[in-house]
Amino acid sequence: MPLDTVESSNFGGSLNVRTAFMVVQHENGEWEAISDLSKSVTAEHPTSVIEMKFGCSEVVSDIEASKQAAITAHQLMAMTAQMQQAAQTRSLADSLKL
Repeated sequence: MPLDTVESSNFGGSLNVRTAFMVVQHENGEWEAISDLSKSVTAEHPTSVIEMKFGCSEVVSDIEASKQAAITAHQLMAMTAQMQQAAQTRSLADSLKL
């Protein structure tokens, strides 16, 4: 695969695909995957293969980080519920000892 810019062989034409999204780099350097293809996008320069690879990698990393954060939050909520249940059980046991 070339390292320079990539030009579509179907430039300006319609392309029938199963699904599609765009990966864009904002002016502040942040990468984002956009599923709304009706948004107008104006690029500063043609995209290189290196930019495609890096942008997609950044989007995948963000998705994985979000997934890990959700798993961690779920685990913390479950652990908090267990600790609350244990505290209630101890409190009941202590009150029965009196």
